[in-house]
Amino acid sequence: MDTSLFHDLGLLDCVIFKRIEPTKYEVLYNAQDWLFELLPETKSQKSFRFAQNSLYLEDFLIDAEALWISKQPGSVDSGIWSETLPSRELLQLEASAMVCNQQEYLVIHKLKDKFTQKQQTLQIARELLLSNDKITEQHEHLHAQMDELLSQSERTKAFQQPIINALEQTDLGVAILDSNLQLVKGNPALQTLFNDTHIALKLPVDRLILELFKKQYPEYDRVFSTRSAWTGELCWLNPPEQGKWLKVAIHPIKNADQALQYWMFSVSDVTQIKFLLKRNEKLTHFDVLTDLPNRQYFWQQLENKIKKNRPFYLLYIDIKNFKRINEVHGHLIGDQLIKDLAKRLQSVTRVDDYIARIGGTEFAIIMETDYFRKQFASTDQGQCKTFVQELIRASELPFYLESGSQCEIGLNVGASAFPTDSNDAEELMKYADLAVFAAKKQVKSSLEFYSKKLVDASLKRIEMEDALQKAVTNKQFELFLQPIIDISSSKIVKAETLIRWRLSDGSIIAPDEFIPLAEQTGLIVPIGKWVIAEACRFLNELKKTHQEIKLSVNLSPRQVADRQLLDFIKTTLTQQDISPELLELELTEGVLIDNYDKVHYLLTELRTLGISVSIDDFGTGYSSLSYLQKLPIDHIKIDRSFTMSIQDNEQDQGGNSAIILAVIAMAKSLKLGVIAEGVETDSQKEFLLRNQCHIAQGYLFSRPLPFNEFCKLLNTKN
Repeated sequence: MDTSLFHDLGLLDCVIFKRIEPTKYEVLYNAQDWLFELLPETKSQKSFRFAQNSLYLEDFLIDAEALWISKQPGSVDSGIWSETLPSRELLQLEASAMVCNQQEYLVIHKLKDKFTQKQQTLQIARELLLSNDKITEQHEHLHAQMDELLSQSERTKAFQQPIINALEQTDLGVAILDSNLQLVKGNPALQTLFNDTHIALKLPVDRLILELFKKQYPEYDRVFSTRSAWTGELCWLNPPEQGKWLKVAIHPIKNADQALQYWMFSVSDVTQIKFLLKRNEKLTHFDVLTDLPNRQYFWQQLENKIKKNRPFYLLYIDIKNFKRINEVHGHLIGDQLIKDLAKRLQSVTRVDDYIARIGGTEFAIIMETDYFRKQFASTDQGQCKTFVQELIRASELPFYLESGSQCEIGLNVGASAFPTDSNDAEELMKYADLAVFAAKKQVKSSLEFYSKKLVDASLKRIEMEDALQKAVTNKQFELFLQPIIDISSSKIVKAETLIRWRLSDGSIIAPDEFIPLAEQTGLIVPIGKWVIAEACRFLNELKKTHQEIKLSVNLSPRQVADRQLLDFIKTTLTQQDISPELLELELTEGVLIDNYDKVHYLLTELRTLGISVSIDDFGTGYSSLSYLQKLPIDHIKIDRSFTMSIQDNEQDQGGNSAIILAVIAMAKSLKLGVIAEGVETDSQKEFLLRNQCHIAQGYLFSRPLPFNEFCKLLNTKN
């Protein structure tokens, strides 16, 4: 047989068989002694049958037979496996079955060089993962440290020695910019980032980083307009030399009132890591952790897809609640979760779709529509929604950790459409990014499509956030009080504090409209502190008139996570000379579960002070019996949706009345007080009385009142 073709193709270190009939083969090419050691049945025979001397090969032949029977042109590979010969030589082998010109072939490669290269690739990948985790932890630690120091500094001149020391001691380059992105302070490491290039920069380092970010990422405008954090890699080209890669983390630093005070850029040189990547073609184009295409390679594929001029959706996917998983379980568990999620997403994507990992917690998918159409059809958006729901369902299944515990995540998904929204790759990414940012505002996993309406809503949200920030600064809030009544005696036993936002024109914005925004932006922390301070001031005023009554204040998830909350409460009580027994704090069921460790510590400390605790909106979405038993809680409040469903005719009562009775019975067994919210009719009041729930609030007794009106009502009732 002429072996010149095999020489030309570099296939000398292999053997080739032709399949004559099922289980029967002929040796076409063999120049290897190892074949006869491994498969002695092939020696000195024109045709042969495998004698099960290699179990791995026998197993692969099952898959190969399916290909050969189909007669369809193509190939299937076995993957690399190891064999030890009688001579003790260790082989790394890979088999390929193929169909070509209606003939079936089996090729077995000896892969010493390829195996060594793969092992080297895996080692590089492991080193890169470790390096990346270490760099990420450095950035996060520095951010937490600087956030603590800078948030306490109201002016540039407040840069004291601890801040200067922190900047000088870190290996990361750090730039502190003001709210207008002008440099306030840079550390020595920032200035030395480009010293090894021997080229004078045309811009200061902080301006260069901003320019690179603006040119290379569509997210630029959104990050700064919404005051969001961002992490990614920037490439500085320096032809004809190699250039430089920088890992950059951008964080907004806010003061106690959550007003933007500084931007902090932390920068590390990852050029050496990128150099290692370039030595291996696979690692150049594919993400080390998930083995998916990376951002750069995805961008190429996106531009290629646009050139084909066929409609598609670009999906931008961000993992929901991932930061908390990293904080609780560590980066190694976080990496494993991302790896497992990537497999789940891949299992859902179709053969014509294209998926990549484009950031730390971000994936992107090019979702194909009907290949033979040049425009979208009315059904395409519905298909996109169905596909995304499949992605979300796959992501929301529990992830089981090695420790035996489990964690759950969700997905934020933004979608832009080619060519409907744009025919430019950068704009499509920008629009999908805006859409996923809108999706993040939802509590649960969700999909948002880019639209003009979405942009208008985003602009309106930014305007409202600015107005809310001014309201925090100028204290444009009022605190109303809604009485909580002992319905058996009609006396006011305590009151719930309810905030209102009064605009300059005198109109009032209800909390349902601005509290969710305050929670999302962090403004709830200063607003919550104002509410606590104002409630304590009210208690002080009541004390002067010898009317001591307990006031209840709502705590949000962000407030529970605030490290300064406990000290603030202690200080405020002391300043107003108020007994802690006169203050009650309300938490929702969701806060108990989502922040259990923090809640347990906080409630224990509050109980030690003498402050009581109630659980608001009980029964609306969680099964919290175990938490009620473990946590120091005094009261549970039956959600208004159950109370308001009570009908005038007792025979018409549905399942909600049964829930109320169950809650009352459970509370009694746990020795907890019960408060019914939303009481609006006499029949609801009578139902509660008959079933031993004596404490209630609602419009039947009083609407929320300004402090002076509440005092008048208190005088008449008590």
